[in-house]
Amino acid sequence: VSDPLPARTRGRFDSLSLFCLLHCLPGSLPTKASHVLAPGGVMCGATILGRAAPHNWFGRTLVDVYSRRGVFGNASDTKDDLERALRAAFAEVTVEQVGVVVLFSARKPGPARP
Repeated sequence: VSDPLPARTRGRFDSLSLFCLLHCLPGSLPTKASHVLAPGGVMCGATILGRAAPHNWFGRTLVDVYSRRGVFGNASDTKDDLERALRAAFAEVTVEQVGVVVLFSARKPGPARP
């Protein structure tokens, strides 16, 4: 599998904000996103959970319709899955579910850049 990140982006950023993005992307982004962070960098964001979350009828309908159309990639996303992915790539992780949304932050260990 080839690496989709250009070499010039590796370790370049001190912070990465992923608000209202992860639920639109297929696969597991947190592990991939960690590679662009500088040592000590932080990633934060929010994402909409999939079918297992306590959506109302309108939310369930949107998840189903948007998933079928390829707009959302979150049908099976859960808080626990996101937390596991973040903990695999970061030393310090906070994850909090508020309704059908998960708020998260993660800090990668390492010395600060000069």
